[in-house]
Amino acid sequence: MEEHLGPPGHAAPRRGGDDRDAVLGRVAAALLRDSHLMRPDDVAVAVGRAARPLGVSAAQIYFADLQQRYLTLLQSGAGRDGSVLPIDGTLAGRAYQTITIQTTAGTPGGQPYQVWIPLVDGTERLGVLGLAVADVSDAMLDQYRALASLAGVMVMAKASYSDTYARTQRDREMALQAELIWATLTPRTFATDRVLLAAALEPAYEAGGDAFDYSLLGDHLHVSVFDALGHDLAAGLLASVGIASCRSTRRAGGSLADIAATADDAIAGFFRDDQFVTALLCDLDVGTGLLSWIPCGHPPPLLIRGDRTVSELTRPARPPLGLAAQYRRRRRAPDEVDLPPACTEQLEPADRVLLYTDGVTEGRSADGTPFGLGRLADLVIRHSAARLPAPELMRRLNHAIVAYQEGKLRDDATAVLIEWLPEQPGRELVP
Repeated sequence: MEEHLGPPGHAAPRRGGDDRDAVLGRVAAALLRDSHLMRPDDVAVAVGRAARPLGVSAAQIYFADLQQRYLTLLQSGAGRDGSVLPIDGTLAGRAYQTITIQTTAGTPGGQPYQVWIPLVDGTERLGVLGLAVADVSDAMLDQYRALASLAGVMVMAKASYSDTYARTQRDREMALQAELIWATLTPRTFATDRVLLAAALEPAYEAGGDAFDYSLLGDHLHVSVFDALGHDLAAGLLASVGIASCRSTRRAGGSLADIAATADDAIAGFFRDDQFVTALLCDLDVGTGLLSWIPCGHPPPLLIRGDRTVSELTRPARPPLGLAAQYRRRRRAPDEVDLPPACTEQLEPADRVLLYTDGVTEGRSADGTPFGLGRLADLVIRHSAARLPAPELMRRLNHAIVAYQEGKLRDDATAVLIEWLPEQPGRELVP
């Protein structure tokens, strides 16, 4: 629902840079003051009202759906029939894809410009902020950019208190196991000046066995990918136990080996003997570029160096989580079980490492041909060469995986891309 907060063509007074910054400061202060008692669905209205001194006559927030195909209008109230804009083929969608500000020209009759600004939480794309404005000079675009940053912070501050945003992001009912998994996952994009991570997961509404997790502590980025046996609620529970075990041990200061042992014991102790989770448990020292990982019955990481060199980081693997503990119990001699140590690889600046589940490479087309590792690597390299932002690269990879199987995935498909010392990550990941 659009609320007009000023007459079309109402122009912001001409001010110097210091005056503009002072006005923006007052706008931000007013929004922050009012945000404490603000309803989640009133954020766009509040932004538009507070930003009148900046020449903003209307504001709208559009959220990307879970599969990142559409942008849906956030409405004030309980309505769900808001306007929907395709991400592919619209100006708002281009702003979302490229993480850049897009504008439409005003009319001779004094109609306002339409500005589309990516709405992000850190570097996680949420959707777009649409503003009707009187001035699209570079100085004013900087003001709108700051306004969008504040709107992103306000949206995330309200997200855990209501289903408003979750309802806006969905176009169908979600399976219980998928509900469980999405509630557990970390955001799909994260970056600092030293490391970048972007992830994708399908099928969004039926996912159950796949999951990913990450955390940056000091100079160490921990990343894990899980693939639980099955595709039902039990698989969702298995994957969730894997994540919980990983986090509990990591937050207690445990090593990769400790994490593997704890998760192994937890899964073996609470599930049937034939239940297990394959996993890649990784640690990247973002200061030195040393990658360490423990493969637990999982496809190996894929190293992409430049736009040509691709290699699987194949090393001796441990059994899947849940099976090693069972084996130890049957042998009744834990010391006799010789588990391989953590594997290591020294990365070079701008190296990318792709973690994925077998649902990516083993997914088959209508004629039975698997997607394959070669196709996966080629897609990543081609999209990277096109200078796509990492989250957009993963969005397109995700859609390619789904399209290859004609929308009928037989297994969950998860991919996580890690880049060490990325080139100008801020320029590509924030508007």
